[in-house]
Amino acid sequence: MIRKRVASLDDATIHRLVIEQIAPFSSTFQPSDATPRQIRKRLDRGVTFVTAKGGRRAFGFISTLRRQGDLFIDMLAVDPGAQGRGWGGQLLHAAEAHGRARGCRHVKLFVDFSNEKAFGFYAKHGYRVEQQLPQISCYLLNKALR
Repeated sequence: MIRKRVASLDDATIHRLVIEQIAPFSSTFQPSDATPRQIRKRLDRGVTFVTAKGGRRAFGFISTLRRQGDLFIDMLAVDPGAQGRGWGGQLLHAAEAHGRARGCRHVKLFVDFSNEKAFGFYAKHGYRVEQQLPQISCYLLNKALR
């Protein structure tokens, strides 16, 4: 099931996923950016969807922001035990539907050059390189929303 984030239920799991699944691949990661308080502030700037079965804890999430008429995916992670089962794609589709409903024309995101798995995931879902940014070791990916 995909639902919107409930901070009191989901933020501890999201924090763990950021530390375990996102930070190791980020060339711009700073430990001070990943405290529970900092992650909560980052999530509160936009809309976050989570994957959860029934009343259980979340095991994946995607956080989004609106920027200049486009949807920006800030973070996406799924617990390793649940990867490969389509949950990341479902989260991505939920975020894209959210963007479409709010009139966004494109979805954009950054992927580190070294994160080949994430790059392949997004390419499979129709994202293309808009720009290479060597100063931050990232690709800017883009997908038109129709």
